[in-house]
Amino acid sequence: MFKTLDPQDINITPFKVGKTFTLSNADSGSFVYSFRAISGSLYNYSTSSDVTKEYASASFHAKPSWFYLNHMYYKQERAGVKKDFTDLNPYENFASNSPKQYRLLQQSASIISIPDKFYGERIKPKSVEIVDDSTDETVTIVDDGDGNLYDFQYSSSFATYKSGSIENGMFDASKLTETTGSVIGNVFYEQGLVVLTDTGSRYINAAQLEGTDGYTIKFQGQVTIREYSYTCVVSENEFNGTMNISATQDRSGSISVDGPEAWKLFPPGHAAAKSGSFNATYEAATKYENFVTHSQFMPYVTKVGLYNDFNQLIAIGQLSAPLKNDRDLSLAIVVRFDA
Repeated sequence: MFKTLDPQDINITPFKVGKTFTLSNADSGSFVYSFRAISGSLYNYSTSSDVTKEYASASFHAKPSWFYLNHMYYKQERAGVKKDFTDLNPYENFASNSPKQYRLLQQSASIISIPDKFYGERIKPKSVEIVDDSTDETVTIVDDGDGNLYDFQYSSSFATYKSGSIENGMFDASKLTETTGSVIGNVFYEQGLVVLTDTGSRYINAAQLEGTDGYTIKFQGQVTIREYSYTCVVSENEFNGTMNISATQDRSGSISVDGPEAWKLFPPGHAAAKSGSFNATYEAATKYENFVTHSQFMPYVTKVGLYNDFNQLIAIGQLSAPLKNDRDLSLAIVVRFDA
């Protein structure tokens, strides 16, 4: 008993869901790494002369990290022409770009790298909170939703700085006059990368130390979930038959089976399955019990199966209670699931 669904009865709705994670400098076993990026010459480069952060599963070298960071996210020059922040896309790199994100890479930076098993499709904007104890005073750093990191203690100054530095939704370099509470780093949401670019004494060791001088980072990972909704319409006098074995004469079933593997179709203890092997050919029923032919006989719906174009079962909708399929009425059963 199959029926093709009307395309208008199929609705797929995507929506974003998030999960909050709190990680720290002790979570390197989960592939959460913090390391330093330092500018310098790569001529005759040797790792032995570089600042290196060692983990059990990875090593990070400061100089190549800085060039990688600059090339991927901060480089503004191309063919000798320097762009300014009034350009719609001031960065010549491979990262996503937003004119509301101010980027300025100094000679050094601190990096926190988060694997995609935590952030999913991206880090949810305005969900990042870093609590750092590398100085005598605990510092809390948050993001503004546009990919800019600022010190929460100076949130009022940052709001003034940002409102006075953005014109028509983009940073205007000529108006970057505020210093206290300015951008101290960036979040690249789609890549799970947090970069602290401010080299002041308050932030120079942020996210780089361990133990009581370490850090924690809190954020929400975000993925897209799709809700599938199928409205299965049973018109009047449709699906009034049944394949339930109880309706067949002597409960003989409605299918025929044969072969050496057919015993697997029967429950343990059934006469057709003995000693783990098939006992005999099982013929389908040819008659229904008498009550099936009664004029008042109406089956009850307990499950709805959804099949693809190859008649493969892909989902089963279980009703909370059996539903009588009255032949004089039409039914509309909505099957919903997320994937």
